[in-house]
Amino acid sequence: HVGDNAEAVLENRKILATQFGLPIESFFFMNQVHGRDVAVIDESSNPAQIPTVDALFTRRRGIALVTLIADCIPLLLHSDSAVAAVHVGRQGLIKGVFEETIEVFISHGISPQEIRAELGPSICGRCYEVDGAMFSEVTKQIPATTAENSCLNLESGLISLLTELGITWSSTNKCTLHDAEYFSYRRDGVTGRQAGVISL
Repeated sequence: HVGDNAEAVLENRKILATQFGLPIESFFFMNQVHGRDVAVIDESSNPAQIPTVDALFTRRRGIALVTLIADCIPLLLHSDSAVAAVHVGRQGLIKGVFEETIEVFISHGISPQEIRAELGPSICGRCYEVDGAMFSEVTKQIPATTAENSCLNLESGLISLLTELGITWSSTNKCTLHDAEYFSYRRDGVTGRQAGVISL
């Protein structure tokens, strides 16, 4: 979806699948649009049919859920009986993609306190500078996103939401823009994507 050579993308995805010890046909991707919708992957779901959502949830074992990012937060949520992969960017954060995903857990009888969260590399609060109107919009809704010099700290904002619900979390504390080992849309413009992957 970012214009890479299709054969190279498929080869990279096969390498990823090999590292997880699962067939590539077991990997579910999404067409991410910076929204709040969540797709539930069940026994009837087909990985060839890619949903236009920003979160995937499943209780199905033997498959992998994937979120692709290049500055946004790859949020991986797991309980003993379900997992989710969530794409959390600025728009998704304020639109409530995290809260919508938690509601799906709850609807399947899983309380927030049973969930653990992993936050992968994303742009940090020293690098994500935005204009005044955008800064005001986001920080008014989620005060913990406030950083210095008109920057937003999306990870701090997300952590504040996790903490409110009593969800245990951990973070890689890596900035995609600072660290040249990661893809960064803000740094490079045309770039690849990291993959956040989770399975039961």
